[in-house]
Amino acid sequence: MAETFVGHASVTINTSRAHVWDALVNPEKIKQYMPVTSVVSDWRENSPIVWRSEFQDKPFEVRGTILRSDPERLLEYDHSLPVFRASGRGHSSASHQRVTIELRDEGAQTHVSVTEQGNKTRRELEHSEGSWRMVLNGMKALLEGARV
Repeated sequence: MAETFVGHASVTINTSRAHVWDALVNPEKIKQYMPVTSVVSDWRENSPIVWRSEFQDKPFEVRGTILRSDPERLLEYDHSLPVFRASGRGHSSASHQRVTIELRDEGAQTHVSVTEQGNKTRRELEHSEGSWRMVLNGMKALLEGARV
């Protein structure tokens, strides 16, 4: 089996796990911090999840399956990423990943940690971790800004 690289990113958000969970599974909120045009899922285990977006002005989809869903605690899914050769960034061949998002209380705050398994190269790992940092910081800004 080929070696893969595991990516990690985390953030602490000044809000409850309930608010963070809502931001994870509410399509209208997801669009505010993730570069997608739509997300479709019922967020139950073994259910499909589909992200739709555009890359270089062309629509594309990322499809996956919800593997574990424990509201306000854990969301785990797998997905296959499309090929993005033209950009020189991202994945150079079809890539299959597993993402685990864990929520835990830190006083009145919520610590969010993301683990992504299946990155084929260090370049994919760096891209993945950078993307997750951007997403988590966007979620933090959305949720903390809404509380002001």
